[in-house]
Amino acid sequence: MEPLIHKVCLLTFLVIFDATSSAADLSLIVPPDPIVASAGDDILLPCHLSPQSSAVVMDIRWFKEGEFTNPLYLYKSGMGEEGKGYKSRVSLFTQELERGNISLLLKNVKVSDMGRYKCQASHLDWIQEPAVVLQVTKQGSVPRISMRKHHRVFIQLSCSSENWYPEPHIMWTDRSGKEITSAETERPKQKEGGILYSITSYTRIGMDQLEGVTCVVMSKDRGTKMESASLQMTEEFYLSSLPDRVYISAFVIPVFLALVCITASVLFVMYQKRDLQEKLKPIDEVKVELEEKKKELTKKDQLLGITGKIPDTVWTLMVYQHAVDVTLDPDTAHPKLTVSDDNKSVKFGDLRRERGTEKRFEEKQCVLGMEGYDTGKHYWEVDLGKKTQWSVGVAQDPENRQNFPMIPENGYWSIRLDNGVLKTVEKSSNVLPIELKPFKLGVLVDYEGGNILFFNVEKKCHIHSFTGTFTKKLYPFFGPIFDCKEELKISPVPQAEK
Repeated sequence: MEPLIHKVCLLTFLVIFDATSSAADLSLIVPPDPIVASAGDDILLPCHLSPQSSAVVMDIRWFKEGEFTNPLYLYKSGMGEEGKGYKSRVSLFTQELERGNISLLLKNVKVSDMGRYKCQASHLDWIQEPAVVLQVTKQGSVPRISMRKHHRVFIQLSCSSENWYPEPHIMWTDRSGKEITSAETERPKQKEGGILYSITSYTRIGMDQLEGVTCVVMSKDRGTKMESASLQMTEEFYLSSLPDRVYISAFVIPVFLALVCITASVLFVMYQKRDLQEKLKPIDEVKVELEEKKKELTKKDQLLGITGKIPDTVWTLMVYQHAVDVTLDPDTAHPKLTVSDDNKSVKFGDLRRERGTEKRFEEKQCVLGMEGYDTGKHYWEVDLGKKTQWSVGVAQDPENRQNFPMIPENGYWSIRLDNGVLKTVEKSSNVLPIELKPFKLGVLVDYEGGNILFFNVEKKCHIHSFTGTFTKKLYPFFGPIFDCKEELKISPVPQAEK
């Protein structure tokens, strides 16, 4: 009996060891180009494991970027749950999970669905969340042509169409299909608080252009277009309206005199109304101020959804099990940066006259950590306090430490606070919600996974992630810090028992 028990235990250990070791080699694959859909269509957001592996035991979360706590779909412990607002619109192909396919089917796409979606899968201490971009287009209404003005030598026409996305383009054509270039088009408009566009254009037609005029509204890339019915207007119709002007003149003069009297009365009433409005103006100003405060509170309430707290068990698994003791390398510090004796803090100081080293940053005001990492996962925290500006992140072992942009393409991944704006440091910086500004910043490096993640430690929430492929050692990075007299400190991290 005992040999049988030993064999079962050994087999169980080998299965668990194989699952753990193979997970580290997995990656989630999503298309690099945006997924384009028309409003009302059903669309597939592709995402699968590579190499092909079962995802049945994994936790899967599809969520819109910035809305981690309000997922579209959550699959956990073998059970799927549709998110609020997505009932009967989202689903996974559960029969495909065994083959590593965790693509999401989104039905009846809306214009408001456009954006960046994260496909997150996790198992044990393995987690990835690549982004899929969804672009949505909507074909608007059939263009309507109407007559705005009837002149002796021309007719002025207008053409309008609604409910387009993105901004449409409009043009007029004559009976031969040639574009009428004299048209005047208004800039596409959106209703207050709306997403869809409407567009209006005007043109004049003369005696030689009465018949066959058409209005065409199309998307910018001209992939989608709507055409009005051709305008049928004969010369007899054009000329038959001329006698009407005689009757119109006889009618207009007395009407005009009546309008003068009415206008005078209206102006008097308006004067009294304006006088009353001036007296009520202070009350209106208070109403406007209250409305602005209400909008501000509503915006803050929406942003609170972003800062949902990560459960303590997940936080411990993702963070404290990978905590490392970071110290600063004074040999890399810019001459104007002063590193403390214990190499745990740095601040802006007086210019030092020390001899330069190959490791020192002479141009950029920054400093690196003493130890670099080229394998595994590593986590540390930085005490930022109420500092008004800082830049913290990770740097790939730099060969050139002179004046060049500190962006991911050059081996620097960081976020910064500058003049009250929290943003990423990239060619095209992303402005992050200021509500996520941390007093203590957590940094997690997953070397094999190709991820660098930033956390708000107090709120235990995710701020931003960078993804990439690393080929050199990664060092903790601090700077540039401009004229900042307050210290930027490395905070000790409690480590989980191993």
